[in-house]
Amino acid sequence: MTDERERCRTSGQHVECGSLGEAACRPATDEGESGSVNSVAALHERLAQAEAKAAENWDLYLRARAELENFQKRTARDLAFNIRCGIRDLVLDILVVVDDLERALGCEHDQASMREGVEIITRKLLDVLARHGVKPIEAVGQPFDPRLHDAVSGREDETVAVHTVVQELRRGYTFEEDVLRPTLAVVAIPKHEEGQ
Repeated sequence: MTDERERCRTSGQHVECGSLGEAACRPATDEGESGSVNSVAALHERLAQAEAKAAENWDLYLRARAELENFQKRTARDLAFNIRCGIRDLVLDILVVVDDLERALGCEHDQASMREGVEIITRKLLDVLARHGVKPIEAVGQPFDPRLHDAVSGREDETVAVHTVVQELRRGYTFEEDVLRPTLAVVAIPKHEEGQ
């Protein structure tokens, strides 16, 4: 019976008096009530702290997200600017070659001097491309390399080793380390023997 009274007193519950007697019917003592009030107040305090921390974290999240979006926009803008600047430099260099071509077309020359002028302009254009990282692929006399060459046909040629590029149909170019376009090439093949 004492255990039941104790449970009633500490839990703050009001139970039917019955066999417990009148003392058990009394509400919890002041000490129990203040403990209960303190625990509720403590829970409210912890809830307020958790809500404040959640609000702080939400604010940090929103700031970090905005900062990331600004960084992405700034990076895209800088990248576009750098690409425009690179293209602008290339176009300005090519315009010098266009000027030379227009001067050549405006003058009357014999065929030999016209050819010489075109060769000079071609070298100038190749120099412009080289300054921007574009280089021709040396193919004739080199072993066939499928990364650099496209074999469009084969030709029997006993003067070079088999699978050597013997003719360049269209020059290939690299940009930095990447192949812009492969060389279209004719490749040496083994001689066909009669009866095979």
